[in-house]
Amino acid sequence: MKHLLIFLILTIFSLASNPFDTLVEKRPQESKTIEIVIKIETKSKNSQKFHKTYQSALQGDINAQFDVAMMYGTGINVEKNEREAFNWLHKSAFNGHVQAKYLMGLSFKQGTGVRVQKDLARYWFKKAVKAGHQKAIFQLAELDRELQPKRAKSRYASNEF
Repeated sequence: MKHLLIFLILTIFSLASNPFDTLVEKRPQESKTIEIVIKIETKSKNSQKFHKTYQSALQGDINAQFDVAMMYGTGINVEKNEREAFNWLHKSAFNGHVQAKYLMGLSFKQGTGVRVQKDLARYWFKKAVKAGHQKAIFQLAELDRELQPKRAKSRYASNEF
C-alpha cells in the first residue's frame, strides 16, 4: 500500500511539472486522473497474478514455479531479480520441467543469475536432451566443442591415455 501511495504521488507530481505541456494540446484534468487510476488498477492486477502464481509455486506446482522464474527474470508483474529467477528455475527444473532444464543450462553457460560453470551447463543440457528438448541438443554439441580441446590438453598434460 505504501508503494502504491508513493507511486500515485510521484505520478501526480510528474504530470503537474511536465515542461512539454506547452507543446501538447491541453487535456482536461479528469483524463489525467483516469490515467492514474488505470495504472494503479493494472499494477494491482499484476501483483495479484504474481501472488496467486507464487502461492501455487510454493505448493509445488512446477508450471507455477517456472512462471515465477520467468516473472522474476523478465521483470513482468514483479521487480526483476535474476538471482531469484535462477532459484525458482532450479526448483522447477529439479522437479522435472523440461524447458526449465534447458534454461538452467543456458543460465550456467551464460552466467545469468549465477556464475559461469560450463560443466553444470553441460549437465543440465544433457538432462534437457534426455527429456526431449530439441534446442538442448544444439547447445550440448556446441558446449562439447568448447570443452573438448580443454579436456584433451588436460589428459595429455597429466600423461593419462
